[in-house]
Amino acid sequence: MKLFNYFILASLFFSCSLNLPDEVTYEYASLPEKIDFNYHVKPILSDRCFSCHGPDEKTRMAGLRLDDEKIAFSKLSSGKIAISPGSIYSSEVAHRILSNDPEVMMPTPESKLSLNSKEKAIILKWIEQGAEWKEHWSFLPVQNVNIPKPKKVNGKIKNEIDHFIHKKLIEKNLEFSDVAKKEKLLRRVYFDLTGLPPSIEEIDAFIANNDPDAYSKIVDELLSSDENAERLTMDWLDLSRYADSHGLHADGIRTMWPWRDWVINAFKKNMPYNEFVSVQLSGDLRENASREEKLATAFNRNSPMTAEGGVIDEEWRLNYVFDRTETLGTAFLGLTMMCAKCHDHKFDPVSQKDYFQLSAFFNQTRELGMTGDDGDFGPLLLLPDESTEKDISDIEKKINEKESKLALTRKELSEFYDYSNQLSDYKSYSLINKSIIQKASLEKIRSYKKTSPDVTNIVQGSFARSSKFIIDNNLNITCNIKPEIEKGIDGNAFRMGAGGAQFYLESVPNFEWTDPFSASVWINTEKRKKGFGQTIMGTTGGKNNYWRGWDLYLDDENYINFRLISSLPGNQVHIKSKDSILKNKWTHLSFSYDGSGKAEGVNLYLNGSMIENNSLVDNLYKTIKPVSSSGIKEERRSVMVGVSYDGSSGDNKFFKGLIDDLIIYKKPLTSYEIGLVYNQYDLDNKINFTDIDKKDHIINYDFKVSKLKNELKNLKSQWLDKVSDVMEVMVMEDMVNKRKSYLYERGLYTMPSYEVNADVPSKLPKMSSDLPKNRIGLSEWLFDKTNPLTSRVTVNRYWQMIFGKGIVQTPDDFGVQGSLPSHPELLDFLSNYLIENNWDIKALLRLMVNSHTYMQSSLPNPKFVEVDPNNIFLSRSNSYRLPAEMIRDNALATSGLLVKHVGGQSVKPYQPEGLWKEKSNFSIKLMNYKESSGDSLYRRSMYTFIRRTSPPPSMTTFDAPTREVCTVKREVTNTPLQALVLLNDPQFFEASRILAERIQKEAPNSIDESISLGFRICTSREPKKKELDLLKELYFQQLDKFRKNPKLAYEIFKSGEKPRDRSLNRYKTAAMAMVANTLLNHDEVYMKR
Repeated sequence: MKLFNYFILASLFFSCSLNLPDEVTYEYASLPEKIDFNYHVKPILSDRCFSCHGPDEKTRMAGLRLDDEKIAFSKLSSGKIAISPGSIYSSEVAHRILSNDPEVMMPTPESKLSLNSKEKAIILKWIEQGAEWKEHWSFLPVQNVNIPKPKKVNGKIKNEIDHFIHKKLIEKNLEFSDVAKKEKLLRRVYFDLTGLPPSIEEIDAFIANNDPDAYSKIVDELLSSDENAERLTMDWLDLSRYADSHGLHADGIRTMWPWRDWVINAFKKNMPYNEFVSVQLSGDLRENASREEKLATAFNRNSPMTAEGGVIDEEWRLNYVFDRTETLGTAFLGLTMMCAKCHDHKFDPVSQKDYFQLSAFFNQTRELGMTGDDGDFGPLLLLPDESTEKDISDIEKKINEKESKLALTRKELSEFYDYSNQLSDYKSYSLINKSIIQKASLEKIRSYKKTSPDVTNIVQGSFARSSKFIIDNNLNITCNIKPEIEKGIDGNAFRMGAGGAQFYLESVPNFEWTDPFSASVWINTEKRKKGFGQTIMGTTGGKNNYWRGWDLYLDDENYINFRLISSLPGNQVHIKSKDSILKNKWTHLSFSYDGSGKAEGVNLYLNGSMIENNSLVDNLYKTIKPVSSSGIKEERRSVMVGVSYDGSSGDNKFFKGLIDDLIIYKKPLTSYEIGLVYNQYDLDNKINFTDIDKKDHIINYDFKVSKLKNELKNLKSQWLDKVSDVMEVMVMEDMVNKRKSYLYERGLYTMPSYEVNADVPSKLPKMSSDLPKNRIGLSEWLFDKTNPLTSRVTVNRYWQMIFGKGIVQTPDDFGVQGSLPSHPELLDFLSNYLIENNWDIKALLRLMVNSHTYMQSSLPNPKFVEVDPNNIFLSRSNSYRLPAEMIRDNALATSGLLVKHVGGQSVKPYQPEGLWKEKSNFSIKLMNYKESSGDSLYRRSMYTFIRRTSPPPSMTTFDAPTREVCTVKREVTNTPLQALVLLNDPQFFEASRILAERIQKEAPNSIDESISLGFRICTSREPKKKELDLLKELYFQQLDKFRKNPKLAYEIFKSGEKPRDRSLNRYKTAAMAMVANTLLNHDEVYMKR
């Protein structure tokens, strides 16, 4: 019959004057009766044609789009039609794909792409059948599908899933396999739902239980367990790119494990998936957001961050925005969004504009691009324990009471006393002078002297020099080089500039933000170019000191800025003057700070008069005292003048111009006092004081006010002591004033093309006009019933978790380059099921594992293997290697070493020495790997400390990802190194040793009994006689070897921290340890069947 069709087709094409090769004609005859565009044609077009004739306008040739029905079927500029439905002869595509002329043929020889005979035949037959066009399957709405009702079921239909699978099996002439043996099934479901093996007792109880509902009851128990929450979290950590280090350059430490605990608790409570995702994407934006809702948003901050000095901050800040955009695309939409960052997507209907509109949702976070080597960087969330939180709350109540009393006292004093005759300029000058900590004045310079080595130790900080100059033997003011002196406002002034003098005020203490202090200075600035600020004075450090300290500086537009910094960008007070100062003119600047920790407690003065300012950040809550690199300890840091300690950006913000008469005071000067300081100079424009200035000044020195202020300072110091040790986690927090978002040409931060607004990809359903255009609106849109992707992508990922491969085998790509669904109707049924069940993930998992499809034996039927070698249609259960974490956890569980404590900090189990130090290490806190001890060595592997540039080697060997990007499907490799890990890794060998002790104690009567127990513990089944005999033979060989060479036996017990049980014979234990080691290498131990 096939040969007959061949001759008919040959005649048909010959009559159409097409030179159809015989091999194409032959393949044509073997094609399915109906050619489907999505399943047969589109994969060919996307793979071979879209690069030149697809969505990307910049690479499109001849104006032809084969991804667009209207254009593909329209007349081209040449007058020809690419695809003429029903007419092969009239379709230019047919002529091109059949041509052998290199000037005509498509794909072109230069593209290095080609079509085989079958692919050509598919396109021709599709055209002949009318070229029915379909939208890509994943962009179509989720369909309401009827459950198939096949007639012949053989009692193997347990729920709706089985109907869909059985229907496909019948179509492929396949059948279901029988249910797996009880012990196999129990082991399978335990690993899938908890990541741990069942105990011997649980296996025996299940085998003995004849209740038909016994299995489903076990499923319910497992789904409600802590272990299930941990199991689900394990996959979520891959998706969310969780790690305990920043990655990239320094790869320093970060604190994100409290978010991991949040995820575990959310899964434990079975939080609906739509709520679970939404709160992680946008919890901080909710009205009166709780601490838990804010903590959830650490999901977005899991991305790697750079600490490399000299990087462009904006470039890397945008990289974090792009990471979140691409994570959203991979995790929830199943789209390769990263392919549209530099240009329109080559294959999917996602434009570059779509990419940057989506990224705009994540572009409002107040964060830095360049961070420090170690630590956490804002926005941050305080996470006090219950006791500390109560203490903080109690102190806050006292502070509020004291502040109210102080305000009332000031008000009473203002209303009932006459101050007109109580002021004395002389007395005020005396008070001012008594409060001077240090004065840098150059009226009477006589000599400069180079310091001796011991004097150079006075100054600490990144800009300290090996030698310094002192002025007139005054050790309180030092310079790095002999300073350049010019005429100043009163006598002489320092000339400051690039490469010029840096001088330090040595007698000023490290101020805390609870300390009131003030400063005044004369400056004459030449102003630097755009983008460069100018430090006047301060102690703020660099990125590795969290920029901690205080400073007074001019920004690149000459506005006055004052900051008190604990860490940037969020934990600080930052005010900025509303007016800028003139360049090339002597100007007197002052600030006064009252120790409140608030922006309202800072006043700026210009030429003796208070000026208006804007509060840019008012969120200071931790210490501002300078710390050493990576915050190891507090350090003494002198006030630096004319330049900043921070050189991490490549510019140390040097002041360009003259500085004179700099004075620092240990109290908050009043406006009256600032005016007096200014009036001391021989100037024409003296300050005239108002009655309010005078009144405020007198009130400030009232005994009652002074007493209340001291009491308030003590309370705030107590509050600070409590808060300073509270842990923080990086979370999301949007800026008050929105940033503009742009489309960046080629994805480069230097090439903004035009402004874009936050929006979703144009090919997908639009956001409701009722939704806000922020991350809350985005979250709502993701889970809208009209969104065709989110539910499908979610169902597919959990199907992959349970069955080993997804219904769509490319869980990160539901686009045209991705795999087609093996069971599209089932995918849509499960998507609807998930939505209708309020996005209940555990209900979805329950449905999956209670199906006959899941419960089948994994033994292959040779006849079925020939039809379906990769088991796409599930005529049996899939077999595959367990994930890295489960392999290690299984070894710990079988030996009895596993510590089942839920949650908490990451731990550091055994790993080879020197791996962290071997990497060129900038991180002080992660310079050396500090191995955990005690129970921490035996926690579940999901709690293992993940350092991105040096991840746990034993888990990496088994394909655990580095967590640098969102991962929804792990690679699965098979290498000799994996066997070596199981044989020799200290954790596995220690587990073998402890397992040997366990089975000797639990089955002490005979070697057969001990080995059989060990075999059951490891594989969940009884050993066959041949297996038992081989293991016994190994045992006696090893026993003989250890008795003859006792030193070898002692070597066995050196592995791991756990001491050996000295009540057991050491030679027998060593021999049994070798048997246990062999068992842990058995493929049934680390394979799921």
